[in-house]
Amino acid sequence: MAKTVRYFLGANSPQGPVSRFDQLGEAGARRCWVVTGGSARGRAWVLSQAGEALGEEEPREEILSLQNGRELAGVLFPRRGLSAAGEEGAWEPWLRCPGALERVVSLWDCLDQERLFDQKKDLLQLTEEEKNLRGDARGYLYAAGALMGELASVGNSAMDREKLLGYARRLALREFPRPKGEEKRGRESVRFLSALTGEGPVLLRKTVTLAAPRTIAIEDSWGAVSNALLEALRELALEAGVDVVSCRCPLFPFTKLEYLLLPGLKLGFFAKNPGNAKQLEGLAERTIHASRFSRMDLLRERRGRSSFLRKAAAGMLDQAAEVLGRAEQVRQEKDALCHAAMDQAALEEIARRTAAEIKKAALE
Repeated sequence: MAKTVRYFLGANSPQGPVSRFDQLGEAGARRCWVVTGGSARGRAWVLSQAGEALGEEEPREEILSLQNGRELAGVLFPRRGLSAAGEEGAWEPWLRCPGALERVVSLWDCLDQERLFDQKKDLLQLTEEEKNLRGDARGYLYAAGALMGELASVGNSAMDREKLLGYARRLALREFPRPKGEEKRGRESVRFLSALTGEGPVLLRKTVTLAAPRTIAIEDSWGAVSNALLEALRELALEAGVDVVSCRCPLFPFTKLEYLLLPGLKLGFFAKNPGNAKQLEGLAERTIHASRFSRMDLLRERRGRSSFLRKAAAGMLDQAAEVLGRAEQVRQEKDALCHAAMDQAALEEIARRTAAEIKKAALE
């Protein structure tokens, strides 16, 4: 059985939901089946059937839903250049050329829309309630991001960047030197290994062990050194022609790295902090400490403030998780109404047809 790794391609961030479903493939290089409409449960069912289309021996990536961290939101077959996605709203920013590049699979015809019309009062009320709750959660996430940003600025003010970059170059030469005569730059994939979902924080530890059996931790209670070192190693790996999987932080989805995976070398690096230390315990073969690149006298001067920032940020994240949990309960109630209005026989036929199309495309 081929290994299946799991990621997120979205984040609940201070800016609102962030989608990176553009990462499912490059224009002209891959083909994607985009499942739209219907219920979330219905879309997840179609995707589960699509994921099994090529059998257990085919390597694949499964993309988990940001809503609850359990349902499928996408599946990718890297060797075949094929994928399928169905996270609600996630496809809209990157849908390039329906028909030519993306095969749109609509579940709208499976819905009894008259039945939904009769339930419009309940559906509209639930939609508004979910929207308000997600807005409240975004406020807590914004506060957490501001607090963590200030904490990182404390660490940044004490960081010896030249020393850090020198260490990164030596580590890169040891772990992934560029082969002689090789000028090709590595390729980068962007993913998330952690997410704050409607069922609480989720960290996909098993993916790290599958993609990078050998891992090195960067222990950093401020978040500045670990990000700077991961970014430096990322660039050095790409320059050396190594393909990387850059796993971003959900609070800072475009500016902060949490994990750097190099599957071709079975090697990984990750930021270890008080928030994830327990979940990542025993994962790393060795640890790099941020203190070796920091002026500890400056950090000691800000110890009290730093402690407050960590505790306050953790409190805001707990509040966000609680509100997102309530929003997920509302979403599930709304989705249950939609799913009950679906023609199950028609849904199964679409799932069967989609799986058959993917299997046929893989043989072409």
